[in-house]
Amino acid sequence: MAKPIGLNGLIISYLVLTVLFAVSYMEKLRIEKDIFVSYLRMSVQLFLAGFVLIYVFKIDNTIINVIIFLFMILFASRIVVDRSGVKIKNATLFIFLSIFISSVVVLVVLIFGIVHLHKLNARYFIPLAGMVIGNSMNSTAIGIERFFSKIKDNRSKIEDLMGLGATEEEAVSFVKGEALKAALLPTFASASGMGIVFLPGMMTGQILSGVDPTQAVYYQIVIVVAIGATVCLSNYIMIKILSSRLKFYLTYSGI
Repeated sequence: MAKPIGLNGLIISYLVLTVLFAVSYMEKLRIEKDIFVSYLRMSVQLFLAGFVLIYVFKIDNTIINVIIFLFMILFASRIVVDRSGVKIKNATLFIFLSIFISSVVVLVVLIFGIVHLHKLNARYFIPLAGMVIGNSMNSTAIGIERFFSKIKDNRSKIEDLMGLGATEEEAVSFVKGEALKAALLPTFASASGMGIVFLPGMMTGQILSGVDPTQAVYYQIVIVVAIGATVCLSNYIMIKILSSRLKFYLTYSGI
């Protein structure tokens, strides 16, 4: 059983942030405000999430669980749009659809086929969905940014290919490949280092809570595979949708 962390321990952990502030000040990075806001936001969100989850786990209502799931995807979609800096029409909708479809496909297999639950149990569904959506969010931000930056850099080449009769997808096939690789590489790199370079968060948490290390390994492998599949599928769907609207972006979006 993990030893509880008291208020004093929490305060000491915040004092460690002085390292970030010191480096920012000495190197004149001028990101002190960003550091403060980011960690303040993180703390507030986590405390609120912890408070809400106490009641969500007690109620364990399927409809409520699904609503939370949809809210998580919507929030993730907005973060992707903000983080990638891409300003295109219906961007949030396209990203929402790509993350939603990929997450549902993978979570159905994970929850009903691997964990063998008979319903969307909140204690399992919400944490697993959060890990899947969170990793998909990070990779999708990379993928969409790389997709549009490569289109911008190769606009004349793409227009020439389309002028010669290539379809929209054919004209950007090399861009799609690079965007997908960029989105997937962090996931592969993280998976490669697990077990030797570091023990991942889910496995560490289970071991600290007293779960047998072998069972913790099983869960970690399952979730890493699920994350990889979701990341790949969400980016593939998103890039397919964006590629089909290439003419619109080239004409109206200022790329």
